[in-house]
Amino acid sequence: MNASNITKQELALKLSQLEELKKSLPSYKDRQCGVFKHNDSVELWEKIEELEEEIEDLRNAKAQNRLK
Repeated sequence: MNASNITKQELALKLSQLEELKKSLPSYKDRQCGVFKHNDSVELWEKIEELEEEIEDLRNAKAQNRLK
């Protein structure tokens, strides 16, 4: 596998993990039911922010690979 394929796979994995984390948030479930309470844990939001940063880094790496 080349670097581009590895980056693409990592990006897909991180996006999947991010979606699963968001679905596990109480506020996500509340929005699905039309209730707007915020009982989310700080730990989950920190994990989400970390994943979003990793995803952004992977997207930037992917874009740089295209330029080479």
